Amino acid sequence: MKISVPNLTSKKILYVFTLLFILATQLSAQEIRLEDIEFKGNENISSGTLELAMESKANPWYRLFLFWVDSKIYDEEVFLTDLLRIERFYQQEGYLNAHVLDYQLDFNGAGDEVNIKIIIDEGRPTMVGIVSLVFQPPDTTGKVDPKRLQKRLKLKNGRLYRELDLKNDYQAILDYLSNTGYPYVQVRVKPELDSSKINVNLEWRIKPGLFCKFGEISYSGNKNISAKVIKRGLGFSTGETFKRKKLLDSQQQVYRLELFEFASLTSDSLDGENTLIPISVKIKEAKLHTIKFGLGYGTEERFRGFARARWRNFFGGGRILRLNAKHSTEILPIDLELELSQPYFLSNRNDLILRPFFKWQDETSFEARRLGVDLTLSRRLTRKTNAFFSTIVERDTVRLKGDIVDDEVEDLFNKSVFRVGLSHNSTDQIFTPSRGQISSIYVEEAGRLLATPFKYLKVFTEHRFYRKLSGRNILAAKFSIGSMKAIRGTDATPTLERFFAGGNYSLRGWKRQELGPSKADSMGRLIPVGGNSIIDGSVELRYSLFSQFVGAVFLDYGNVWEKWNGFAPGDLRYALGLGLRYNTLIGPVRVDVAWKLNEQEQDDQGYEIHFSIGQAF
Repeated sequence: MKISVPNLTSKKILYVFTLLFILATQLSAQEIRLEDIEFKGNENISSGTLELAMESKANPWYRLFLFWVDSKIYDEEVFLTDLLRIERFYQQEGYLNAHVLDYQLDFNGAGDEVNIKIIIDEGRPTMVGIVSLVFQPPDTTGKVDPKRLQKRLKLKNGRLYRELDLKNDYQAILDYLSNTGYPYVQVRVKPELDSSKINVNLEWRIKPGLFCKFGEISYSGNKNISAKVIKRGLGFSTGETFKRKKLLDSQQQVYRLELFEFASLTSDSLDGENTLIPISVKIKEAKLHTIKFGLGYGTEERFRGFARARWRNFFGGGRILRLNAKHSTEILPIDLELELSQPYFLSNRNDLILRPFFKWQDETSFEARRLGVDLTLSRRLTRKTNAFFSTIVERDTVRLKGDIVDDEVEDLFNKSVFRVGLSHNSTDQIFTPSRGQISSIYVEEAGRLLATPFKYLKVFTEHRFYRKLSGRNILAAKFSIGSMKAIRGTDATPTLERFFAGGNYSLRGWKRQELGPSKADSMGRLIPVGGNSIIDGSVELRYSLFSQFVGAVFLDYGNVWEKWNGFAPGDLRYALGLGLRYNTLIGPVRVDVAWKLNEQEQDDQGYEIHFSIGQAF
């Protein structure tokens, strides 16, 4: 038998080996992992900040535990461009003389890992000298206050010359003039650097243009909602000094009524010649009547459902009537609420809300039926901040679980509450925020209006923080603290209003209401009774896995104490957990497993599993 062997010339053999060598070189280059980036000489800007300005990224320390996260690969071309990015970043931060002196690449023995050291000479920073405002032509109307305008500028004598501050100052001048009656304002800046790039003088050249007022206001697109209702929300009228912020704010005011799918306010004829600026209000009305239904499941409420009906422009005037109904097989058998809101009550920033309700709660610790009415005055302070004042009166029936006899609990009683509070929301999304914060605080006093056995003062505040990290990873944190105390001769607070902890949205290492004060019934079962002070916090890292799946690592902490001033950091309980989320249009489907790090004496299980829809916070 003969075996045929191809006849390869030496040139062909050399060509094949060359191709194999190039391919092997490329593959090996792709597999060089970037393990660490170190900076030397950076005294004024942190290493972490500089690394954020680079495209090249070192492998994070937590990748040792998250093995499925893609490794960071060293790319020489990207890295060399990063050196230019670093110098550009320094220039933006006011260090015009900064430059990269040198860099070092330290490979391991196998050649598949590299550590980078970058040596920087920051040089002397560039400082702001004289800042002048030059109006062309000079302002003789007295409507512009140069001193007030200059106070708004960040770049002043002796300040670091940052590019971002220069842009912000440019916008600040535009905003000030356009909100003082000058919509046609033009602004230029002339920086004058000395030869050493250590000092810079700034000359702002401002052309205000014509002084203007709001002109005629026209409306279009409104069929069922009267122009009178829309006009009440604008906050300005024909003949007032033109202010661009009023135009933007009024658009938000009109849109927040929930009466419109679309609302737009535009200023017509901005050609630099008209002193009366006509305003066009264009809207698209939402459906007057809507009904929504929903079903769900969670480890706490089990099967649950809701129905919502909404009547917009109820009997005219922009009023909205809402009917909300909820039911769950656990915790909340019945929750009925009728809500009538009157927008623009006494002011275009105020809403008056009347809310009769009936709620039947079947908690781990108690069963309660609540019949009452809530009257709330809400005021919009800014686009992201609201204040409110509420008066609530109720007729409540409460029964503790088990056969516990508690002198502090009455089966049937009246309750009246005055509540005042603030809320702020600057997040970018509803279901899964990636940046911003949510803060709230309220103070309530009970027992002023009706004859009631419970008179107390209650304070509660909560802060949530969200920050986007690299890629789609998000760091989320929550902290809340509250206290309540019986006042004016009373000794007890109502079980309904006490603080409880543990569960799907609290410390996830415990079941709902399982953490905190409890009492034993005749069968020896521990029944939670709640407390008068609470700390509840969490830190959670949410990291993208693949497709719509997101993982989470979290640490929950907190506790509940019997007394109003019972806060004791040494008594805090901790739970460490892992979670999995799947993002949907109605929010993430969530599974969390949390392990108790320091159990209560009565705890009989070291972990808990929670399933629900929506983030824990």
